[in-house]
Amino acid sequence: MRALILALGLLAIFASRSPAAAQNYPRQTIKFIVPFPPGGAADLLSRVIAQKLSQSLGQSVIIENRAGVAGSVGAAVLSHAAGDGYTIGLGSLSTLALNPFVSKSPLYDPRKDFTPIARLTELPVLMAVSTDMPESFDGVIDYARKNPDKTNYSTNGVGSSTHILAEMIQRKFGFKASHVPYGGDVPIINALIGRQVQIGLLAIPAAVEFIKAGKIRAIMTASVKRSPILPDTPSIVELGHPDLVSATWFSVVGPAGVPRDIALLLNREVNKALASPEARQVFKGAGLEPTPLELDAFQDYVKSEQDKWGAEISKLDIHVDQ
Repeated sequence: MRALILALGLLAIFASRSPAAAQNYPRQTIKFIVPFPPGGAADLLSRVIAQKLSQSLGQSVIIENRAGVAGSVGAAVLSHAAGDGYTIGLGSLSTLALNPFVSKSPLYDPRKDFTPIARLTELPVLMAVSTDMPESFDGVIDYARKNPDKTNYSTNGVGSSTHILAEMIQRKFGFKASHVPYGGDVPIINALIGRQVQIGLLAIPAAVEFIKAGKIRAIMTASVKRSPILPDTPSIVELGHPDLVSATWFSVVGPAGVPRDIALLLNREVNKALASPEARQVFKGAGLEPTPLELDAFQDYVKSEQDKWGAEISKLDIHVDQ
């Protein structure tokens, strides 16, 4: 009899952890941590998704901005939250696949401390140059190889996705230019216009109006196919270099331990939100396109990105003290 009672007790415990848990979710306010400052593109994307989740789930989803150290501060806060689905947040290439591998003292383990839930968008890196540079990718590479002392390149900072891509390009084609890191895309564009730097690696949306105005020149997008925003600019795969594909991405993630049924529910609702006219309008205004994935596909994607960038960072020996 005692064994039967024990067995029934264990059955009740496991039943409470079964997919039925999602039937009562959510029962309270959900906190959405954004590891970047208010007002930027990442914040705007987070707010429209939070709003749509509030409507579909019937509970408030409250944004909490926790910026610092390229997103690592907010990501660390999220990593220490309970994995019950009531604290989720914005994940990105930098927080989940770059910062922890670049940092000498990482604040969290990206492989163990999070539950990837849904991808929001993917944004390829753009290579742009000053207008006195060659007009093709091969021409730019040839110039840099022949004139390394006259070639400066600019990125969003040491250890950023743009910096790592620049180092990969230099390693592959055998040249070494001078790195001039800036804190954002606007200073990179200004440096290209002023010809303080010859090559810039940055986000596409920030550069479009300057490319159309002829103030800087688009050379390639580090993508599989051409960007619909820059249809005349070749992709890096089209140019024959699939190993140089590089894209920033944003996502919804939770702490480790979020039950699968809740993660599935959130993935479904986020993907619905991405299809809404309101979300598409916000994304379009930021020069972005939604790129949703189902839960398993997205979790595989995050793992592949961590494997890829962790290996590249190790090969390139790029590290910062943060």
